[in-house]
Amino acid sequence: MTEDERIAALFATPERAPDEAFVGRMARMVAAEQQLAAARRSSWRRFAGECVAAAAFVAAFDLVWRLTPADIRLDQLFAAPAGAAAALLAALWFAVELRPAAAAR
Repeated sequence: MTEDERIAALFATPERAPDEAFVGRMARMVAAEQQLAAARRSSWRRFAGECVAAAAFVAAFDLVWRLTPADIRLDQLFAAPAGAAAALLAALWFAVELRPAAAAR
């Protein structure tokens, strides 16, 4: 054995078994990150859908407001067909919005 081989043998790290606990922790962390990313994508998708729905809701109310006669008083708004349609639209909006919250409980 040459001197270089002896030095290499002295500085060589001994073989050891893989750390199964570390591997398990890392696998769980990767799985948790993947679940978190999926939940984040789902949340952003739902947020975008709710933004589009809110914009449609505001646009519908703007259209209904423009269709309502200009000389009508606010206390007579629900007597007008456009006002009734707007009230129905608002009631349906709130019913749809409350459904996911009730299911989460």
